[in-house]
Amino acid sequence: MDQIAAGGPDAVSLNGIARTMGMAPAGFYRYFENREALIADLVVDAYNALADAIEMAGRSPANSEQRFTAVTSTFRAWAVDQPNAYRLIFQTIRGSGRDLPAASRSTGVILTCLSALAVRPPRALGDRNGEASSLDDQLASWAERTETMGLPPRLLALGVACWTRLHGVISLELSQHLAATGIDPQLFYEAEVATLIEQAQDPGAGEF
Repeated sequence: MDQIAAGGPDAVSLNGIARTMGMAPAGFYRYFENREALIADLVVDAYNALADAIEMAGRSPANSEQRFTAVTSTFRAWAVDQPNAYRLIFQTIRGSGRDLPAASRSTGVILTCLSALAVRPPRALGDRNGEASSLDDQLASWAERTETMGLPPRLLALGVACWTRLHGVISLELSQHLAATGIDPQLFYEAEVATLIEQAQDPGAGEF
């Protein structure tokens, strides 16, 4: 993790770790099969650290809006404070594309907060003519794999939209792309959070 903090996931070197620990390079393979196995374990550790942070943030606020705001603010703060750990999670093939229990923890926190915001029964995504869409089926399949059964497709879709939109702002901030626009990343992020709260509370808001 020191190597990742200094140079990102690509900086991880088994020989460098062995030298730092004062052990022969071959000795490292008693603990991990290869570099990929080490990276996979580090992804789990980083996911759990992120989940710990946002779970803690969601315990104190008194109402659902404050909880969602606290959780999403902590999500960004963790990423800004540990950008390379964040990149390890979301910018490698071992990250959010896998159904890791550690990944499901952080997803579950956000979905729980969104569910608390939904004060009115939401309609199903794609339910324009009384028929569920193919996306609804895919969301239901994902829900079953990640133990989020019981939430309506619209809310699950909003959860995925929340993840992609907030991750998009954070990624643009970490890569300095927003800096060239003169837009304050924190203000833009807070505006996205406010929009997500509105969409969760009002089934007719936006496309969701």
